[in-house]
Amino acid sequence: MSTTLTAEAADEIQRGLDAVRQQAGLVSGEAHLMRYTINAVYRIGDRVLRLSHGEVALERAQRVVRAMALLTEHEVPTVELDTSVEQPVVVDEWVATIWHYIPHPTRRPDPVELAEPLARLHAIAETPPFLPRWSPVATARRRLAGLASLPADELLFTQQWASQEVELPLDDLVARLDARCEDLEPRVAAATWELPIGVVHGDAHVGNLLAGRLCDFDSLSIGPREWDLVPLVHSAIRFGDPIEPYERFVEVYGFDLATSSSWPLLREVRELQLVTSVMDKLPGRPEVAQTLGHRLRTYLAGDTSAIWHRYR
Repeated sequence: MSTTLTAEAADEIQRGLDAVRQQAGLVSGEAHLMRYTINAVYRIGDRVLRLSHGEVALERAQRVVRAMALLTEHEVPTVELDTSVEQPVVVDEWVATIWHYIPHPTRRPDPVELAEPLARLHAIAETPPFLPRWSPVATARRRLAGLASLPADELLFTQQWASQEVELPLDDLVARLDARCEDLEPRVAAATWELPIGVVHGDAHVGNLLAGRLCDFDSLSIGPREWDLVPLVHSAIRFGDPIEPYERFVEVYGFDLATSSSWPLLREVRELQLVTSVMDKLPGRPEVAQTLGHRLRTYLAGDTSAIWHRYR
């Protein structure tokens, strides 16, 4: 298990896992937690189970299941949904999708390997109405607003975390992030893009590429295709990755976001996304909480050169 959870958090998610496995008939074999950021991702034999909970999780999973037919029709290389199970699998507030397992490579994929799958995805000319419009600032607002409805014990934990790790009362932290949303939203709405609007993956970093196949379609939407290039540039700037692999990606894909007039704005949007994405999911996850604290301290201080760390 690469993700550290407290015993209480592990017990809660185990109950959800047991329930959806029973519902799906996936009861044999040990479940190995591969990672847990927004979804808990388990390997169970030759299947992968992505587990989440809540109303938003259900809507998202239903959309992903529907989108897989579209991506298959257009021959986008993706991991494969398990069609032997009615999906998504829903038990009370728990929601899961089940996929065929692809062995993980021993090395981190090179960004150039994303070029062809993204080009295939971006070649889809239609804009299906079931896919939402790209709205990253609205998503950040929703996550911030959701903090107020956390259970009392989780809210208390998050308040204590904000005071200790970010050195701000939680209400002040949320107010400052809301102000960033207020600033960004009209600028994003007024932006013009060099690439056509169309289907975008929404979180196209190399961690979402397995053996040349795209995975994790929770953020699939209709938006500026530049957005799918942001993680590659941002990884070199914020996470200390070398820039040369991104340059090789540009040679194959044919567009350099780093020289585009839209890059500074898209960087701001990406960073807002990365400092709000798990704020409502910190209890029981000490390493994630500490990592997010570092991101927020440097983000709010305007330190654009600080190196961030990936969640494990």
